[in-house]
Amino acid sequence: MTITQLRDYVMILGRRGWLIVLFSLATMASAVAFGILQPTIYRASAVLQVIPARYDFGLISAGQQLLRQFALQIEESPERAQAVIDRLQLDIPIDRFQGYVTVASRTEEFLIQIDVDHPDPNTARDIANALAEDFAQYQAARNLERDRQVRIEVLVLEPADEAEVFWPKLDLLAGAGAVLGLLAGILVSLALEWMESSILRSAREVERHLPLPILGAIPPREAGRRG
Repeated sequence: MTITQLRDYVMILGRRGWLIVLFSLATMASAVAFGILQPTIYRASAVLQVIPARYDFGLISAGQQLLRQFALQIEESPERAQAVIDRLQLDIPIDRFQGYVTVASRTEEFLIQIDVDHPDPNTARDIANALAEDFAQYQAARNLERDRQVRIEVLVLEPADEAEVFWPKLDLLAGAGAVLGLLAGILVSLALEWMESSILRSAREVERHLPLPILGAIPPREAGRRG
């Protein structure tokens, strides 16, 4: 792209700047309105720490594999879900309960993070804490049946505190809408310019399209003046 072409694009965008701004403001307002109409979802998070009985390579390697299994058990086990439902006296089916829960294993840190997304912040917090405590107790009961040297303890490292708004994030939606509108406005401006490319608006454009010098120009007709 030459400097002349770049200057032409800048002139195009400057001439249609109002259109670009209008698109950006419209899409930003639409995105924020969409977010306001969405139901608010809160997220609460609890963190479990997994502690091997001894720190040798074999047990640590097995523990990292178990982290993923533990995460699946917390997230997908009907027994663990039902235990928490009973504990909190929730009147919801297991599949719906599991839809609120996301569990991720952080293998390098030997941590398991439990995220609960729910329309009620207190319920989100209570479910996250109940899941963490339930699984810690479940693993402690299983350890009683194992030799001390192969036990893997699970402790509640960070209980869930106050739940925070997870969705909608109005600032994120506004920013995304503004950027999308900006790009759309630029594309529309360039498209309109391409559609009007056959219209010659200045002497410079005439010289650029025709290999002839400009010898003179007819001045624009004054308003109210008869020919």
